[in-house]
Amino acid sequence: MLTSSLPPPTLSGSKLVAATATATATSTAATASSEPALAGGSGRISALIRSLCAAGRTTDAARSLDAAGAAAGIVAYNAMVAGYCRAGQVAAARRLAAVVPVPPNAYTYFPIVRSLCARGRIADALTVLDEMSHRGCAPIQPMYHVIIEAACRGGGFRSAVRVLEAMHAKGYTLDTANCNLVINAICEQGCVDEGVELLRKLPFFGCQPDVVSYNAVLKGLCIARRWGDAEDLMDEMVAVDCPPNIITFNTLIGYLCRNGLFEQVHQALLQMSDHGCTPDIRMYATIIDGICKEGHHEVANEILSRMPSYGLKPNVVCYNTVLKALCSAERWEQAEELLAQMFQKDCPLDDVTFNILVDFFCQNGLVDRVIELLEQMLEHGCMPDVITYTTVINGFCKQGLIDEAVMLLKSMSSCACKPNTISYTIVLKGLCSAERWVDAEELMSHMIQQGCLPNPVTFNMFMNFLCKKGMVEQAIELLKQMLLNGCSPDLITYGTLIDGLGKAGKTEEAWELLNVMVSKGITPNLIIYSSMASALSSEGRMDKVIQMFDSIRDDTIRSDAVLCNAVISSLCKRWETDRAIDFLAYMVSNGCMPNESTYTILIKALASEGFVREAQDLLTELCSRRVVRKHLMRQFGIV
Repeated sequence: MLTSSLPPPTLSGSKLVAATATATATSTAATASSEPALAGGSGRISALIRSLCAAGRTTDAARSLDAAGAAAGIVAYNAMVAGYCRAGQVAAARRLAAVVPVPPNAYTYFPIVRSLCARGRIADALTVLDEMSHRGCAPIQPMYHVIIEAACRGGGFRSAVRVLEAMHAKGYTLDTANCNLVINAICEQGCVDEGVELLRKLPFFGCQPDVVSYNAVLKGLCIARRWGDAEDLMDEMVAVDCPPNIITFNTLIGYLCRNGLFEQVHQALLQMSDHGCTPDIRMYATIIDGICKEGHHEVANEILSRMPSYGLKPNVVCYNTVLKALCSAERWEQAEELLAQMFQKDCPLDDVTFNILVDFFCQNGLVDRVIELLEQMLEHGCMPDVITYTTVINGFCKQGLIDEAVMLLKSMSSCACKPNTISYTIVLKGLCSAERWVDAEELMSHMIQQGCLPNPVTFNMFMNFLCKKGMVEQAIELLKQMLLNGCSPDLITYGTLIDGLGKAGKTEEAWELLNVMVSKGITPNLIIYSSMASALSSEGRMDKVIQMFDSIRDDTIRSDAVLCNAVISSLCKRWETDRAIDFLAYMVSNGCMPNESTYTILIKALASEGFVREAQDLLTELCSRRVVRKHLMRQFGIV
């Protein structure tokens, strides 16, 4: 067997188990009298409160704090406020902070601000800042950061700008980092002009733009492909003595590479030296990746070989990028040369390298080479992972080596490198393609027993094969199994089964399933409605077709000629062209306009039923009205 020479799947190393010891003193301290606990001073009080709050016992913690009286310092009160916040009792935390008998500090209020922001209550968080000021306690910068970050996340950047303006109006001292959060949010949401506007407005908030501010706007301009504006912005950075840094160039060059603008990349590299920046390995990896995606493998290889002259040693990421591109282009000789170069340059191959090669060999049906490669992985200290084995399994299935695929899959299950849902689905697909239904059912049972539950893709694939073979009863049983395993049917599931039942002449069951689908809140699409309409009309059940059409709420589907054509085609196959014409009239009255396919179906049907002259007259008229193309006249023998 081919699998006999495969190395065993990866064995995971021993896992470190992190354990946290529970403080045994907590419960005893809570049940005992509070006086002994307080004798050790405020430090012991705050430690007791933290322990009780950590155990979720905020009531006991509050009782201990009250019993402490004047012995409790601000640290103890802060611990109680934080405990309330962790327990979700923000209102209680605010009430306590308002009546703390000792002078509060910023850490009294910080947990409250953080909790309010986590709940999206930005206005309340700003009110807490006012409460702090009334008690003579100045907010700290991290509070502003939390509030602004929450505003960006919850209400969008415009809400965040309003928060900035409100904070500035109240006299809070903002810093550039706070404003950069908003600039970044603006640019990431594609509104770079508003980002530029805020950049210009930073002095209004008492801040000066820094390189982070400019880099955020530069990224926005690159996303919008406004290369000229990006260049102008970099010139401005130099003019205001905020020169571009390596992040600036990495951002610019990354986006230029993604857009295939390598001439501009060359210019950017030249600019780097002017600003004292040196291209790093990450930048060259980005450039090589962009060049490979454009199909310029020779150029990428040349850059790779020149990197040592730039003072950089290519890493495995750079080599893997070029290797993958060469394998994708099926340029195996050059790929082998690159591998030899990796050995010469003392660049160790990693799991990604081998996975690239495994995929290439499998795609080209070179199963024997795959087995050799897996053995070489072990020699290089690389262990095949689930991706490696799944790739090999897929290669086996494509070559029709289903038994080998099953054996490899089951050998994985017995080790730590367990197959995933994708691994099983690939083998199941191979078994279904070979019509080995019993084996497929057994494998799915094995899959569930191993704790790897099938997903909708697995079930849908299996059902599709069964329905194509007319085995709809088995497909329905599979649906029941799907539900038993807690896997919810989706649009594809219902569409596959409805189509299969309809083609098998089980229109009543298909109709019931359509109603079940709708009752579960899943809206049928055009394909499902067309399948159902075709099945019903093929049995002459036009009343059901009309009932279904009237129930459709989506105007796009109601007006689509595909649905109309499915019914007309089925009726014409039953030699009921007159009813097909009646249905066409009904559909037109409901806003569904016929297309060329509609008329083609009807003309063919008329001719097949012996109404050749009528068909020719209709075709001639439709061509004269440019409803159908003239080539159809020759197709029907009309000149």
